Amino acid sequence: MADRLDPTFVRAQIDLLRHTHPYIWEEGDEALLSDMLEGSTDLHRTLARILDYEDEAKNFVVSLDMRITAYRNRMARFEQRVDGMRSLMLKFLQHAGVRKVELAVATLSIRAGVPRVVITDEARLPEQFVRIKREPDKHLIASHLKAGEPVPGAELSNSEETLAVRVK
Repeated sequence: MADRLDPTFVRAQIDLLRHTHPYIWEEGDEALLSDMLEGSTDLHRTLARILDYEDEAKNFVVSLDMRITAYRNRMARFEQRVDGMRSLMLKFLQHAGVRKVELAVATLSIRAGVPRVVITDEARLPEQFVRIKREPDKHLIASHLKAGEPVPGAELSNSEETLAVRVK
């Protein structure tokens, strides 16, 4: 058999086997079917290679997640550095008693800040000033539906087949 990852080729091999030996599927003998597929097609080799590709993709996901975390941490440190540098420049201008300094690369000036909202007691805020995010509790809905209790606006879907992979 050719050792390649070609789904069309593997499908053609399975179709040929199904055509030449239809009894394998009719008898329902899973062990015989598996042995025939392994011996007469590239199905098992192809599945093993796809599994290797899946493992590689999972490793990339883990690696990228670690890098993203590291980059976010690094970005946060640089953002703190930016804030620290701006604060230091402001303090120097305030200490010198000047509101504006012109440099070759930039003009630094002290300007009035913008008032910010400070929440002192969230519980005392009137309803018109509070946003509430409404989202379905799918776990609770599922438990009620599985128990046979109706939930208006929700239903259980037909389940789709999934692939289970067990590594020995």
